Amino acid sequence: MRKYCRRIGDHGEEFAARMLEDSGFRVIHRNYRSRTGEIDIIALKDGVMHFVEVKTRTDDEYGYPSDSVTESKRSSIRRTAECYLSERHAVWREISFDVMEISVNLIENCM
Repeated sequence: MRKYCRRIGDHGEEFAARMLEDSGFRVIHRNYRSRTGEIDIIALKDGVMHFVEVKTRTDDEYGYPSDSVTESKRSSIRRTAECYLSERHAVWREISFDVMEISVNLIENCM
């Protein structure tokens, strides 16, 4: 089951990256990891750096995918983004923290 869930998550992240690129974003990093956590996609568009959490679900039995982004997860994403920026000595005027919700049915219909 765990391997199946990971595979679904991987497909969701791949689909999300393609959607972002098709919408004019430049994906600069995928699956960035630091001691504080992981960020699925880091992308740039119009001078804004986007830290994107991708949530993929096969159904809505447990609510919307974004419902699983708890305060603890949001805090982890913020700390991880700080690590990313610090490692690169990067200063950005505008940063966005985003959640992309992906439905497996949508992926299957579009592939």
